Amino acid sequence: MSSVQVYKSGRHRYVRVIESYRIPGEKNPRIRVLRNLGREDELEAREPGIVERLKREHQASRQADRTAKQNYALENIKSLLEQRTDSAAEGFPLVNYGVKAYQKLWDELKLDYFFDYRQKKDSKIAFKVKDLASLLVYNRLLDPASKKKTFELQDQFLTKGSEHLEEIYRVLPFLANQKDNLEKHLNKQLGKQMDRSLSVAFYDVTTYYFESVRADALKKFGYSKDNKVNQVQVVMGLLIDDQGIPISYELFPGNTNDFRTLEPVMNHLKKQYGINKVIVTADRGLNSKRNLAFLKSLGYEYVMAYKIRSSTQNIKDLVLDEGSYTKESENFMWKVCDYATKVKFGGSQVELSDKMLVTWSASRAAKDQKDRIRLIEKSKKLVESKSGLKAEMKKGGKKYVQLRLLDEEPVRFNQKQLEIDEQFDGYYGIQYSDTTLDPAKVMEIYHSLWKIEESFRVLKTNLEARPIHVWTEDSIKGHFLVCYLSLVLQRYLEYKLKQAGLVLSTERIQDALRSAKVTVIEDPSDKTKYFVKNQGTNELEQILEALNLPKIPQYGRLKELTG
Repeated sequence: MSSVQVYKSGRHRYVRVIESYRIPGEKNPRIRVLRNLGREDELEAREPGIVERLKREHQASRQADRTAKQNYALENIKSLLEQRTDSAAEGFPLVNYGVKAYQKLWDELKLDYFFDYRQKKDSKIAFKVKDLASLLVYNRLLDPASKKKTFELQDQFLTKGSEHLEEIYRVLPFLANQKDNLEKHLNKQLGKQMDRSLSVAFYDVTTYYFESVRADALKKFGYSKDNKVNQVQVVMGLLIDDQGIPISYELFPGNTNDFRTLEPVMNHLKKQYGINKVIVTADRGLNSKRNLAFLKSLGYEYVMAYKIRSSTQNIKDLVLDEGSYTKESENFMWKVCDYATKVKFGGSQVELSDKMLVTWSASRAAKDQKDRIRLIEKSKKLVESKSGLKAEMKKGGKKYVQLRLLDEEPVRFNQKQLEIDEQFDGYYGIQYSDTTLDPAKVMEIYHSLWKIEESFRVLKTNLEARPIHVWTEDSIKGHFLVCYLSLVLQRYLEYKLKQAGLVLSTERIQDALRSAKVTVIEDPSDKTKYFVKNQGTNELEQILEALNLPKIPQYGRLKELTG
């Protein structure tokens, strides 16, 4: 593609006509000079406005060129359609070009460079790892499927893939071994591309189950957050920034307690990135005295949900003392209290001098009451019908069932426990270590915890991290690295769109990019492929514009889309 260029050399500016061209195997185009026109000031002295005229004429010439090529392509497409016979009733293949949105981010984060470098340094693999890694990620983002299905449908994307299915399985262990290197690379590149703050990080844990009862070193039986009690699973701890973009993750055996996941993840954060100051935010399932003491030992702060109903009587009395609350309205009030505890950590007694923010809201009180109705109904059914009591109580219905084996009525409804619980409807506690934070900031930080809950939902629903179709430990870890990288690209895309003033959910972005398809028509005489653009969505056009990606013409040669 040629153009008129003005450039500076020494004290003067010069005008020339250049042409860009590509060399196979090289990512960036090169330029060659077609004609030197001379110094800009001398040209303008002879004919004022000549440079702009040349640019306009050149642009018009290029547009005429494009139009001619478009018309030529259209005529060929019409001719091929007319020649189509009934023997080709299977129709024409569809190709997705929405993948270009993710390709742009892949290039920005220099992922081809990363995989080329690590492949050369760490393996003797002959095939191109970057092609398979990108295929697996793009497929996970736009058409999640098994590795076999991904291989079979790889032609649906304008990307390079693999000629052999076994290469996809072989690349998974390599990817698994690159986890730490990839995290470090991604966080470095993200830091260059965006104004990224790691002053607040959100952490949580989830589980992924397998359609299997065969346990090993990684897949184990444990408490399932999906209520899959008879299947093996793995545990994932995920750490994200305040934009929802993942920082790091770890996989643990399926029987690992949530409490025990925090230390390895935070040690990794400290060692890998040297972050010395961060506020870690997590739900009450991770709030243990040992975890808090550990975070303080790293120099980190924390904002954690606190379990009021299982606290000491002193805390309960403090919560129910309405006289010390600040009432914002009839529906909301709050107060801040000193909260000091002691814990044995690192061989010595450690005192945690924290603050506790206690809030009450009418909306939360209504939710607490509604949530408890199910437990009350189930508990009463268990009391009335003793058969199957043992099995049913394992499913969470024992909250208000009281067992007294020596009484005339060994099973009864626990009215006292119900009355205790009802006292705390609407109350919520948040424990925090940085006592300089004001209550509004504490609530802002904690209420942003939904971002990590949503990230788990995206992983499980949008990216379909499960079902997991691989079984060896290395392959499982490689699968989750693909899911992690896919989530990073998706969240980074959402960030870039938001910066451009376009706020869309994960679902709407994926739907828009999935709608970006062209019908491919091949000329059997010379194998030239043409395309006809299918109808997309308005949001697709908005996404392409926000990313400064060119609009797709209605028809043309397919190589115009792949160039």
